Amino acid sequence: MKTRVTRVIALFLAAMLIMGVAVYRLIQLQLIRGSDSTVRVVSNVVRKYEEQASRGEIMDRNGTVLAGNALSYSVQADYYLWDTEAQNDVILRLYDILTEAGVPWEDVLPLTMDWPTKYTYTTLENGAGKRFADFTEQQGWGSPTELDPGRLFNLMCQHYGVDGNLTLAQRRALLGIRYFLDDRQFSAYNTPLILASGVTTATVARIAEYGNDMPGVEIRVSDSREYFSDYASHILGRVAAISPEEYAERKDDGYRMNDTIGKDGMERALENWLRGANGTRAVEVDRYTGQVVTEYMLEETSPGRDCLLTIDFDLQKRTEDALAEAIRDIQAKGQRSKTGDGADVEGGAAVVIDVNTGEILAMASYPAFSLERYSAEFAENRDDPLKPFLNRAVQSAYSPGSTYKMCTALAALEEGVITPRTKIVDKGIYDRYADYQPRCWIYRQYGGTHGSINVSDALKFSCNYFFYEMGYLLGIDRLDDYACQLGLGQKTGIELPGERAGILAGPEAREANGGATWWPADTLMAAIGQGDNQFSPVQLANYVATIVNGGTRYRPHLLKRVTEHNDGAVVLEQEPEVLNTVSISDSTLEAIKKGMRGVVTENGTASSYFANFPIMVGGKTGSAQMTNHSATGVFVSFAPYDEPQIAVCVVGEYASTGGSLAPVAIAVYDEYFHLGLREAKLATEAAARQAQANPARSIIPAPAEQPAGPSSETPAEPSADTPEDPQEQPGGDQQAPEVGGTE
Repeated sequence: MKTRVTRVIALFLAAMLIMGVAVYRLIQLQLIRGSDSTVRVVSNVVRKYEEQASRGEIMDRNGTVLAGNALSYSVQADYYLWDTEAQNDVILRLYDILTEAGVPWEDVLPLTMDWPTKYTYTTLENGAGKRFADFTEQQGWGSPTELDPGRLFNLMCQHYGVDGNLTLAQRRALLGIRYFLDDRQFSAYNTPLILASGVTTATVARIAEYGNDMPGVEIRVSDSREYFSDYASHILGRVAAISPEEYAERKDDGYRMNDTIGKDGMERALENWLRGANGTRAVEVDRYTGQVVTEYMLEETSPGRDCLLTIDFDLQKRTEDALAEAIRDIQAKGQRSKTGDGADVEGGAAVVIDVNTGEILAMASYPAFSLERYSAEFAENRDDPLKPFLNRAVQSAYSPGSTYKMCTALAALEEGVITPRTKIVDKGIYDRYADYQPRCWIYRQYGGTHGSINVSDALKFSCNYFFYEMGYLLGIDRLDDYACQLGLGQKTGIELPGERAGILAGPEAREANGGATWWPADTLMAAIGQGDNQFSPVQLANYVATIVNGGTRYRPHLLKRVTEHNDGAVVLEQEPEVLNTVSISDSTLEAIKKGMRGVVTENGTASSYFANFPIMVGGKTGSAQMTNHSATGVFVSFAPYDEPQIAVCVVGEYASTGGSLAPVAIAVYDEYFHLGLREAKLATEAAARQAQANPARSIIPAPAEQPAGPSSETPAEPSADTPEDPQEQPGGDQQAPEVGGTE
């Protein structure tokens, strides 16, 4: 009992001791040292900064990194430390350092650097041009359209207090940076702002030498986008500083004025996946000395997710190289030829698609550009008449020429207009209309005909006469119905921005585009892929894929998978998306495939290029005559013949023939099927050179006279009488409007 009482007393005394110490400490803090603590708290200021998260990586289907991040230095303006009284002097010091180092700075002022200065804006209706016009109006200077640029330059110098004794380059640099700060709404809410990126360590050291002489100029280590190859530039796209318009739209999503954002390509399409969650960094600064007391993270950053594309990078490289080589070869041959056909070839595109999923395995556009040198070469590429920034595979539309004939054949077979065994007699001159009588190419070139011919052979030899008759028997409504089911003349839904829908020839499309009346003779041109028809290369590739897979039209897509950056966990697996199903009977499919097989064999229109080719493929050539230019060539194909896996479309602007683009498809098949044909390529080229300019079918002499048929009411625009190169022998009356460009 005595022991228990002793323990209770001991515990009580211990508790009282602890309480006494706590009370003493509290009194000390509140009464004795309270004033000191209050001074410390009041004298410190906490500033908050956005900490930018790392952007997710973009990879090919095999995990090869195409776009990633690299640590780099950037020069930033910190509003909290910015000295508005001395800012011109600070900017001049910075200008000298950056100019000496050859580092470009942010400049959105639309005035040239030289004198006499000129405006560089393209429009005042939107974007940077509109902001510039708003700025001049707010200053009471009026619209730039009413102001001489030299006069405006001087007004801006007065507005920003720029010393007139400075050199022209110094004044222009000052105006550019001061205007940039205003344009980007430089404030406590939008700070810091990046003034220059990609700064070297030597430049960082130079800036550090000035120390307190450049208040508000800070050096930060941050991520910058790095592209590991010049290939796939049109697919990948680029990132850049967010514009004021983009910021206004997305500030509620957590964007800040100093953020970067995807501007085009998959960088833009996948922005929501690639962008991470920014964090918040707190900086505690002594109010009186300006010295940093401490820094800490209020909210950690979260990196963006990684995106795997459907493209195979090795196949992408091979496709781009083959397309560029083919266009150079066509140009060189055209320059050596007497006719000059193909000498004016300009751009081109190629698309490789998985026929059973809609996955884009490769997509090339020529000419291309470098993402790494985008800024340095921007002005040159922008002014290049060949438009390197244009993604011709998606943003351009071309007359398909004879490659459209599979659609006409499909409609005729499925509608019961003909059977695979039906034969039509080619009379050379199509005579159903008295006032419009187009000719088959073989009649124009040799004065003969294809004789009695079925649908497979009509595809093989590209007999225009046969497909004129199919167009007449089908009518434009039924023909367009099948073309629509195959996705022609409409956007595919691919992720890339700026996709062009093209035009499907017909009365409604012509009326919508302000054209003249649709006449029956126009249907003849539509049936052979001429007239108003204009389709993008990705549409044509998917069109062929839909036919040869038996009628399932998938949405072409470039995103394969999204994963977490840290652990690779799969967030999204892109599944094939079926857009519609086209009814294609086995007999119809076999008849069309047989014709396409004949194109690359047995003296077909591209057979010389596929001599001794190790796998069975199908193909179709096409060309479209252009005003004051060589014909635009188109080549589509698929492989393997029995169980198709991929389809290929290649287009060459003013390439003269579709067959001349076949080497691009050969290179694709070589890479995809690992055929090892780099050596065999030389043999196929030799075979093509040795091919004789014989007609694709034994010539049947044409009848001496061609009887007139019923009136067409008004003739369609007559087709040109210039066939493709005799060696290739693709058929088609090839009159079509010149096309290309963006919507």
